[in-house]
Amino acid sequence: MDITEPSFTTNDTGEIQGNAVYIYGLGLFFGFFILIILIYVSYICKRHMCSPSPPQPTTNDAAENHQFVTFSPGVDDDVIVTFPTFVYSEFMMPSTDSGCYIRLTDYKPVDTIRLLPECGHLFHIGCIDTWLRVHPTCPVCRKSLVADIVTL
Repeated sequence: MDITEPSFTTNDTGEIQGNAVYIYGLGLFFGFFILIILIYVSYICKRHMCSPSPPQPTTNDAAENHQFVTFSPGVDDDVIVTFPTFVYSEFMMPSTDSGCYIRLTDYKPVDTIRLLPECGHLFHIGCIDTWLRVHPTCPVCRKSLVADIVTL
């Protein structure tokens, strides 16, 4: 009977030699790789199960539900035109600002300016009208220019 020698041998100190080190190393590497894949898949599944998407309302639900509110963050044009406007040369006062805080330029005598009634700040009409369509506050002092809406 002929016994073939295995692909690895041990020396006198009991250390494994040959291809066995590579085989054990590859096995360990693939084991960690599979473990990482399983942890990642578990994470994705838990994340998907914990955050379900909100139910989509049907057209009947949206029509019957009175909690839907439309919100416009800025000031309506109808309100903006009620703020007083002046030609700067007629309005010049020693205590007023000499420049537009939005455009960062000094007023010229022919510039048309708008006065914000709540705080008294002055701006070029084009500058402040554009600002107020998006923001309901003065760009300098952030004072509200619209009445607070009370919700029930």
